[in-house]
Order: sequence, then structure tokens, then C-alpha cells
Amino acid sequence: MLLSSIGSRPNLAADAAAAMAGSIRKGHLQPGARLPSETELARQLGVSRPVVREAIAYLKADGIVESRRGLGLFVNQQDSLRLRRAEISASEQSILVFLEFRLGLEVEAAQLASLRHTPEELDRIEAIAAEMNAADDRGEDSASHDLAFHIAIANAAHNPLFLSVLEFVSGPLLDSIRSMRDRDRGDHTNIAIRRADHAAVLDRIRAKDPDGAGEAMRKHIGESYRRYAAKMFDDGGAPAHPALQPNCP
Repeated sequence: MLLSSIGSRPNLAADAAAAMAGSIRKGHLQPGARLPSETELARQLGVSRPVVREAIAYLKADGIVESRRGLGLFVNQQDSLRLRRAEISASEQSILVFLEFRLGLEVEAAQLASLRHTPEELDRIEAIAAEMNAADDRGEDSASHDLAFHIAIANAAHNPLFLSVLEFVSGPLLDSIRSMRDRDRGDHTNIAIRRADHAAVLDRIRAKDPDGAGEAMRKHIGESYRRYAAKMFDDGGAPAHPALQPNCP
């Protein structure tokens, strides 16, 4: 197993688990392979054995490794999507990765929701939007309302995979939304833009306009993407997603 020292960080066990999971995904250990000893893992990661034990508990909970009585720890077959909150940090890069993922999923979900929603589902989306705006007006954390708004749209798409995937990543998604909102705290311009974007998505779903609903969702996600990408690209980072460029038709 090829690992680098992770040094001293706030959550060493979570970071150690993420490092080991990443090494496994890169093929440094194949399914069925036995993990190195705790002592060796601790040496490679530059942490203590108790930290390694806690990190292994994370991996076991995610089904990435399994314990075989009297034999040790072994890598499981990775045949399903695995995602831990620890893998979605508050960095701009992680937020951008998540926004790109959401672009591929939620634009289509909004289009389908505009065509397939029931009156009850539309009422639900409208109620959540009103609760979100009221929470913003009171200066409260409205990230959970924001997440509920997007999940309600996925539900109204009437494709169970959209809803299942969003619910599966709901923990990291909420962390990502909350991180973006924390950065916007006190910025009334960005808050107003976010509110207008949500209203536009809702309006186009209500009007049963799939093209408009998809474009409104693309604009909403794109606005956040461009805002958080700006500093990275100014510093010479990778180019933005082509669908999110300001002059994209």
C-alpha cells in the first residue's frame, strides 16, 4: 500500500481513512488483498496505531474493507458508489467537484420535474421555497431547506435514480451547501441572487417548461460555480466546466 504521511490535522482518523480509501481506489491494493499491519499503516501515514484503528473502523463501516477472523483485514470488491463526508471538504476545489456533479444530475431532474410533477409535489416545492426564504429573512441557517428544495425537485422528476442518488449524497451535499452559505453570510447581493435563482427554477417547473427549468437550474448551479472558481482560475487552476462559462449559449 502506497501512502504518504498526513502529518497533524484536525481529524486525523477521517483523513487517514480517506488516504487509505484513495490508495485502494487507485489500485495499490486489489480486491481480496490483505491490508498491511496496523504498525506499517501507522508508519506510512505518520500517525499512531489508535488513529489507524479508528480509520479502519471508518473503512469497515463503508464496506471498503472487511475483517476475516484470525486472518486480518482485506479489501472488499468495490462494486458500488462509496462517498464519505470526509471526502467533501470545505475547500473551493471540493465545492467545485460537487457542483459539477450536481450540474450533470439536477439540470435533467428539473426538466423532468417540470413535465411530471403532481399538484401535491408542486405544493411541496413551493412550501419549501417559502420556508427557505423566511429562514433567510430571519438570519437563520437555511441550508437544510435548500437541500430539501433540490430533493423535492428530484422527487418530482419521477425517476427513482435521481432521488436515490441525491439522498445517498445528502450528507456531503448539505455540507457543501452550508459551506457556500457560510461564505455568503452577510453578502446581501449573493443572497438575493440565490433567492432569484430558486424562484426562477420554481417558476419554470410551475409553467411546465422543461427547457426553461433546465436552463434556470443550470444558471443557479453555474452562478455558484463561477463564484467559487474565480480565485482558483485566477491562480492558474484548471478551466471551468464549458457548460458554465458566462457566454455559454
